[in-house]
Amino acid sequence: MASYIYDISKSLGFGVRNDAKALGNGSDADVRAVVGTIQTANAGTSIFAEVNKTSKYSTPACNAARLASKAVNPLLCVAGAARVAASNDRPSALIEETAALSTMFGVEGLMKKQFQEGSLLAECKLMKNSINKFNNFCSNTRFLKNFKAGTLGNILKGLAFITGSISAYSLGHIAGEKIADNTTRKYKFVTANVN
Repeated sequence: MASYIYDISKSLGFGVRNDAKALGNGSDADVRAVVGTIQTANAGTSIFAEVNKTSKYSTPACNAARLASKAVNPLLCVAGAARVAASNDRPSALIEETAALSTMFGVEGLMKKQFQEGSLLAECKLMKNSINKFNNFCSNTRFLKNFKAGTLGNILKGLAFITGSISAYSLGHIAGEKIADNTTRKYKFVTANVN
């Protein structure tokens, strides 16, 4: 139940974010729409699988969702490539997107490891005390005590993962801009706009 809530909150959060980006006029809007749809569908499939554990459709649906979710990161790379292709300054855009995506994937990989049971973060005394205090707060609060144990914690964990991923992308993009400012932009390696 716990990991199911975590996965749903992550998928829904990323799905909503990518769907919102797809509504914009960016060069990667079509790819973002596909990514957002896959992530939102994964959240729906997780809910279906949990509610209908005995259904004969539950396992095939989960397997299909797992296969589709493997396409998300390659599609995000395609979205980055679309932004580079549409840029007037392709060398700089390539540096920025490479820095942003590599930082995001790297931080996501670290977070996945640290959110697992038995990880350094999970076994940290401060973290354990914080979780225990949060669980006590929930059990003593009239509205929150109706949630199953771990539900709110896993929603917060999912939101923390989304925040970490978005922040990592932004920081990577800023670093990429600094690198581009001191290399491609400094030496005017600017490509002409192709229409």
